[in-house]
Amino acid sequence: MLFNSIPFLILFLFTYLLYWNVDDKYKKYVIAGSSFLFYLYYDVLATVHFFAVILVNYYFSEKMFTLKQKGEDTGKLLKIILILNIINLAFFKYFYFLLDSFFSLTHSQMFKDLSSSVNIILPLAISFYTFQLIAIQVDIHRNRIPERISFFDYTIFIIFFPQLIAGPIMRTSDFLPRLDKPVITPDLMKSGLFLLIIGAFKKVVIADNVGALISPVYMEPEKYHFISIFIAFLGFAAQVYSDFSGYTDMARGLALLLGFEIPENFRGPFYSASFTELWSRWHITLSTWLRDYLYIPLGGNAKGFHMSNVNMFITMVIGGLWHGANLAFILWGAYFGILLWIERLFLAKGYNLVPKNPILNFTKRMFVFVLFSMSAIFFRSGAYGTDSTTFMYKLSSNFFGMNLGRGIAGRDEVILYIVLTLILNFFQYNSHIVEKWKKAQNILLPMASILLFLLLSLFGDGGGDFIYFQF
Repeated sequence: MLFNSIPFLILFLFTYLLYWNVDDKYKKYVIAGSSFLFYLYYDVLATVHFFAVILVNYYFSEKMFTLKQKGEDTGKLLKIILILNIINLAFFKYFYFLLDSFFSLTHSQMFKDLSSSVNIILPLAISFYTFQLIAIQVDIHRNRIPERISFFDYTIFIIFFPQLIAGPIMRTSDFLPRLDKPVITPDLMKSGLFLLIIGAFKKVVIADNVGALISPVYMEPEKYHFISIFIAFLGFAAQVYSDFSGYTDMARGLALLLGFEIPENFRGPFYSASFTELWSRWHITLSTWLRDYLYIPLGGNAKGFHMSNVNMFITMVIGGLWHGANLAFILWGAYFGILLWIERLFLAKGYNLVPKNPILNFTKRMFVFVLFSMSAIFFRSGAYGTDSTTFMYKLSSNFFGMNLGRGIAGRDEVILYIVLTLILNFFQYNSHIVEKWKKAQNILLPMASILLFLLLSLFGDGGGDFIYFQF
């Protein structure tokens, strides 16, 4: 059930009207029921599996709270439930990838036969809800969740439908304090509607359209000249940003309309002056999760400069693998791990990565954006299930041929979408400008609604899948 679909619109309108017309003590029952229907719409067996996973995790959470009350160590229980969660994720998401890898290493037909004889359906949102469950268990172990959580609240936190499929990855502190007493004000409602409008604009007007225009270049890169390929790289960066941040905006907007403020996932990443800054502004909740629950447990910065870089590289590779069971995603993570490593080496030698000269500063930021866009070689291959090796081979046959091959169809439109994406990043990066505009929201909101309606009628029906729904 997509945000940009009629079934979801009906579900949310029904939820919204019922939610704000019942007493506070019944509101979370409305949220639970709608979230259950939302997931059930995808698959009945996946829903049963999902609740079984929540039940097992809740049991271990309760056991850890009991041990803590007795002053006993929870480390052993934590390891068991982490292993169970990882096995669950690995079985559904990496089963075929592991079998194919074993076949490549051993050439044993047994792995090939097993891979072709088993049909595993990937449960919806398993990557996102697994990370939230792991965060709860670790936070209980670290005494960051001091009080027990009821099973009902625990379940709602995991299955909350506005952010269930593709995040943001929440912590309990982002959600549970408001669960019993959600608050809605005219300003929060207007902010929620604005987020829905801008999210729909990003998704339907930019992401879906630029994706359709650049797709032929990625299918047959050897037929296009260098400029077209370069534009396609920038175009995919615009597509994936608009698609994913558009989803996040809509999720946050829907949550605000229900009285919850869930965390932002993007803060103008394409104006970052370094890759360190970029990863503090891109998919923020995943970046902070990887830092808190992987990088720091690996040792973080505690074991010296060299090991901190190794830990960072491992974290980025695992972050890539989290996106999907595909070598392309591993290479994508490694690509950024290498860039961050190089950046750290420059910092260690005393180089200033943020030049004071405005022109050099802008050039540096655009350089980071271009290198980020180049990662499309790997990310798009992983997201669309294509062979990154074949793509790179085709690409190399014509990448440096400035005048060879044909131009990208709709080049001017793609450039326009890239510029629009950079403008949106500018306002996101400089959020204080947006705050000033909020004073005129009574005028801007109806104008933006009318503009979006006209743009939707011109540019698309809003039916495209979100890229991150597959993760």
